[in-house]
Order: sequence, then structure tokens, then C-alpha cells
Amino acid sequence: MKRFQLANDAPVWYLLWSNQAVLLSVVTILQGLLPFWDGVVPDRWFMLASAVISSAAFILRNIEQPKAKARLERKRRPTNV
Repeated sequence: MKRFQLANDAPVWYLLWSNQAVLLSVVTILQGLLPFWDGVVPDRWFMLASAVISSAAFILRNIEQPKAKARLERKRRPTNV
């Protein structure tokens, strides 16, 4: 049986644009489902925004992010004591 293994960039998950887009997509879905904006913004706009953002997350996952890569390298670098 294979073991569950995290991706190489898991320690800097909060810096990755794709993860930020997924979280924003979840927020827009929740806004569409909750009655806070009832009558102000049509529900279909929240659902459309969520679909667009979650689709963008797929594309954003494949874009190189030098700042996240540099932060990951700093975290992996051994410290000399």
C-alpha cells in the first residue's frame, strides 16, 4: 500500500496562487449559499465567480512563483549551529 505523501511545496501552501484562488472560490460559493447578500447580488453571480476562480486555480498551479520557491529553499536550508 502506498503512503500518503505531501507535495514538495506543501510547507509554503499559503503563498501559492492556486491555493489562494481555491480559498477565494470557497468563499464565493459560501456567499452565494448564505442569505447575507440576498436581494443585493444575484446568486448566479456568486456561482459564476466561483466557477471562474476555481478554473483559474488550475492554470495558476502551473505558473512558476519565484518568491514561493525562494521561501521554500530558505525553509529547507539547514541551519548551522
